[in-house]
Amino acid sequence: MLRSADLFTLFTAIRDGECVSIVGLSNMGKSRFLRDATSPIVRERFLQDPSRAWLFVHVDCNLMAERSEQGLHELILRSAIEEMQYNQASLDLTTQLDTCYQQVIEPQSPIRSPLAFTRAIGLLCERSGCTVVILFDEFDDPFETLEGRAFLNLRATKDRYREALIYITATDRRLGDICNDHEHGEFIELVGPRVQWLGFLNREDSRALGQQLAQARGEALGDEALDFIVAQAGGHPGLMRSVIGTLMRTGIGTPLNARMDALRQTEQLIEHDPNVRAECDKLWIQLSPTEQAALLAHATGDPEDALTLEQLRIKRILARPNEGEDRRAVTGEVWRSYLNRQAILRMGTRRTVRVDVDSGEVYVNERKIEPLTDLEYKLLLLLYGRLNKIVDKYTIVTNVWGEGYLEDVDDVRIEKLVSRLRAKLEPNATDPKYLTTVRGRGYRLVG
Repeated sequence: MLRSADLFTLFTAIRDGECVSIVGLSNMGKSRFLRDATSPIVRERFLQDPSRAWLFVHVDCNLMAERSEQGLHELILRSAIEEMQYNQASLDLTTQLDTCYQQVIEPQSPIRSPLAFTRAIGLLCERSGCTVVILFDEFDDPFETLEGRAFLNLRATKDRYREALIYITATDRRLGDICNDHEHGEFIELVGPRVQWLGFLNREDSRALGQQLAQARGEALGDEALDFIVAQAGGHPGLMRSVIGTLMRTGIGTPLNARMDALRQTEQLIEHDPNVRAECDKLWIQLSPTEQAALLAHATGDPEDALTLEQLRIKRILARPNEGEDRRAVTGEVWRSYLNRQAILRMGTRRTVRVDVDSGEVYVNERKIEPLTDLEYKLLLLLYGRLNKIVDKYTIVTNVWGEGYLEDVDDVRIEKLVSRLRAKLEPNATDPKYLTTVRGRGYRLVG
């Protein structure tokens, strides 16, 4: 079970009869979270009240036959009837609900459809003996495109049945940021006090999800591979799928004595994987320009916008300073490298060294330099992904040569490789401006 703390918070609100707005950027696992909430095991754990019965109705708004109030009503009732049949509800109640459903989809007059829907919800609340919890998954599009009257009707129905009827919505943005006219606003008031953000998974849940995703592919991961996945993806469920996909193609089945080399190879491949890039792009464009700027400053060590960073922590895109063992386990190397590349792109004419990872070409002040050897290119990519940060010699050996070469690669060999790369990057290799040495600590690529 993932996100136990979030489930506890959600079910606390449900027990109190309150509606909740679940908000999180795409691919954060909102749909899975709602499905988990409907499972009998989860309900038994978090709804420990034998005096009350519950009917959870999962409504996947992607399954709406048409984008209309009637289409929404049809989907809600269809989902409710399926749930009643699954729970073997009384035949009489199911028959009455089915009659209402037919009146919704084939009304004798337009006004009959919403009336039949309201009557059906009343039957559920009054005759089922259950508290009815309707979970609206993928709710963004209908909330934005449907007329506010549809949601005013849902609000009125909730007001009538109070704690016997509860709405849970899942969206990428706050409802008020999607649509906030008067009629939509009436519905927003129901969930306004209870906005629950879903962000990056914590370390424990990340490891559990990694194992689940691997098992779905017929593999079992050891601690070493799980730690690698968490370090790379940083608890973003969508990125975890992409990272595991790359790992399956390179690291699984590798003999134990070569496994770390395989993971290092995977780390290099992840940088170029189109699925990983697409996932990062999707996450990036959902952030506001202010949030993007704050994240870039946070990632590159520039002066930070404390207020915006706090909002990102509320959204759980960033961890609070005391969460996790280190920031790498929270944010992930993939996302960190992506932010560094975005920072470089925003530097415009100020940028110095630039690597075109698609073509493998390298530019210094927009002048293409001579081709690099494989080791030179690996070293440059490592430094480029950690622009303006010190990279120690241990990290250089394990990423450029591989874990198995720790005993073979000495300081002289590293210095020779740095010198060869410096000779191709620098106008004057004896007075380096870009690839600098930090005495006693390592090397840094300045951008």
